[in-house]
Amino acid sequence: MSVARDHLRLRGSYRRLLVVVRHCAWPTIAIQYASAWAVRDAVVHVATVFEAEHGTGAAYCSGAAPIRDVARADAVRCALAARGLDVMQSRVPPAHAGANIRDSIARLAKHWGADLVLTDDHAPAHLAQAAACNVLYLPTDGSPRFHVPPHRLFVAIDDSASARHAAAEAKRVAGSGELRCAFVSCEPEAGTAHAPTTVILTAAQPGDALAHAILHAALEWRADLLVLGTHGTGPQARWRYGSVAASVALLTDMPLLVVPEKS
Repeated sequence: MSVARDHLRLRGSYRRLLVVVRHCAWPTIAIQYASAWAVRDAVVHVATVFEAEHGTGAAYCSGAAPIRDVARADAVRCALAARGLDVMQSRVPPAHAGANIRDSIARLAKHWGADLVLTDDHAPAHLAQAAACNVLYLPTDGSPRFHVPPHRLFVAIDDSASARHAAAEAKRVAGSGELRCAFVSCEPEAGTAHAPTTVILTAAQPGDALAHAILHAALEWRADLLVLGTHGTGPQARWRYGSVAASVALLTDMPLLVVPEKS
């Protein structure tokens, strides 16, 4: 979808965007989102995860995999620059012993001061907590039916401070888009005090059942973007968000914005 850059500036929300390129089937929708959500003076950092760091094989031994990775990152950088963005490029540092590449991405995001990470990593909740910034999960098999910038945003909340923060962020990035809230609870009566426009989602227990309920409600409403928070570390965190966000990421083909709880 092509949208004029001047219009996108009106929808800008982030100043330092880290775009992680890590797979052959990298989602091109990330270019659209980076353009749509970058403020006028934003900087976009294209960080490449070499496939060689995920394993070995004939392609790696011959050097074909690193060459392909660099070429893909160059194409992403050029596409973003063509949209008027200030772009820099680097490689994600290799993971230290006992860590994984996701930890390296989080360290890079924190060191560079990213306020948004765009990735197709299947654990955006963990990455958001580790990087201490928002993570936009973009499935590689995402359907082009989702508008960019999103016209309709669906945020799932509970009664926690983390949820209130996620709802506030959803409202901020929505701009003139339409926002729908879903109150999630294991107790049906818990959502009775919410506004009439808020839908109530209940489940006998958290986990996949609740993730399916959230996704079904978002798809039924024809949402373009789903927004979730992450659980905190206190005794009230319980099941909230962390496990649900992880389950949603495994199930969805819809873009998912994960907002970490602020200290």
